[in-house]
Amino acid sequence: MYILEQLLINTVFAIITTYLTCEFLKVNFNVTIKRNIIIIFSISVGVLNGLISTLWMSVLNIPLSLQFMKSIILTIINIVIIKFFFKIEWIKSILAFCIIIIFMGIGNATVAPIFYMFGIEVSQELINNNPDLFLIMNIIIYIVTFILIKLSTYTKMLSNIRNLKPIGFLLIITVIVMASYFGVYYAIHYDPVSLVVSLISSLIYFISTVWYISIYHRYEMQKEEQHQQMFYNESLANTLEDLRRLKHDHTNHLTVLYAMYQMKKYEAAELYLKEILELNENLGNTAIYNIKNAGLFGIISAKMNYADSQGIAFNLKVIDVVDSIPDIRISELCEVIGIYLDNAIEEVLNNGKMKIEMQMENTEKSLIITINNECTEIPILEKSKKGADRGNGLIIANKILSSYKNIFNTTSFNKDSMTFSQVISIAKEA
Repeated sequence: MYILEQLLINTVFAIITTYLTCEFLKVNFNVTIKRNIIIIFSISVGVLNGLISTLWMSVLNIPLSLQFMKSIILTIINIVIIKFFFKIEWIKSILAFCIIIIFMGIGNATVAPIFYMFGIEVSQELINNNPDLFLIMNIIIYIVTFILIKLSTYTKMLSNIRNLKPIGFLLIITVIVMASYFGVYYAIHYDPVSLVVSLISSLIYFISTVWYISIYHRYEMQKEEQHQQMFYNESLANTLEDLRRLKHDHTNHLTVLYAMYQMKKYEAAELYLKEILELNENLGNTAIYNIKNAGLFGIISAKMNYADSQGIAFNLKVIDVVDSIPDIRISELCEVIGIYLDNAIEEVLNNGKMKIEMQMENTEKSLIITINNECTEIPILEKSKKGADRGNGLIIANKILSSYKNIFNTTSFNKDSMTFSQVISIAKEA
């Protein structure tokens, strides 16, 4: 095969591979990539891959027994480029590229039987020296890959699995094994039946393991939901018990007040009535029971109780019911809200403005969480004023929030009311 022809074909199909990888990132991991950026990135990386493939196959005279190393080297290069170009996590870069390679591997496995049906004995040397066969082979591979991408639905579960590292590790092992199979069978002898069986066994191993991890993940999520529901039910039961006790004592309170009135002990009646009102206030803000998410309910109720124990008035307003929150780990959201509330509580304890306001507004498009507290001086919004050894909470919170594309957080200060506001807006993606 002429080198220029091979370079052109390698480059074109490398561009397609890169483009499919970008689309996979957008669909499965909600990575925001503009269409023109995808095109520029695909062409640039495709040309690089085409050059490396052509040099390896036709210029450097690499032994047939080492041809499989090309796939491994290109996999590593592409994973690194994707990770740093799009600024995503290593595991997402690994999963996106390796899954596309797995799909292409399936397509590659179908090439040999198809050619075999037409009486063509496929070998690496034959493919290298026949441009038409090389082109047909790649067309078959990408048709199969495209079909698999369209038909595959289980990959969408990956973005919901908390720990993606085991799947990423399995993908790398599977790609290495498949590349090794191709190298061994093409370098030593070609047996289409054995090759297909080996590739299918590798894929069955990978798919069954992913299925097991998904089942285990669902089991863990169910356990966590049950634990959160138990916590919520326990807290609700305690409050209902207080309400039942209040209702039971209601008649007794009226009887005592009536007796004091009959005895004309008005001052005593006033003090007694004030005690009853304070008791009602101590039953808590009933707005919190609009929070059906056990994790949020737990962290907010805990902070409210602590604020109350410190003499801080904690005003909570919940607009609509707050239940499930998609596309975010509830443990991380609770950690952020805990940090924000801790900062607000510490500030009002220091400045004596013993009041905190919190609002949660749940709409069809977003959940907006706002925390307000008064200040006695204008804060520096860019950094913490706690000192060099403290103030790491905001750094942790900002790091967590920056990892989500659907969360926007802002801080602001109103000089007229001397109020500091922390706002978290969580967009609900369809």
